Amino acid sequence: MHPDDAAARGIISGDRVRVHNDRGELLLRSLTSPAVGQGVVAAHLDWSRLAEDGKNVNVLTSDRLTDMGGGATFYSTLVEVERVESVSSP
Repeated sequence: MHPDDAAARGIISGDRVRVHNDRGELLLRSLTSPAVGQGVVAAHLDWSRLAEDGKNVNVLTSDRLTDMGGGATFYSTLVEVERVESVSSP
């Protein structure tokens, strides 16, 4: 995510974050970069191997098809990102 978007949420690179919407959520480590546009969150579909909860970004996407051509609608998915405190080991 863009550093300005991250800063507004109190997030820095390496923070544990919850990416979520009304369809689902997943836990990831943040990476900030000015190469990502403001207001945009980028993720790889294979991040399930990087997510501590074993989920990938598909939990956030709709299974609805486009009205023209019946293609996937997952390229424009609204999400929120929030910093999550790390769980302490006993």
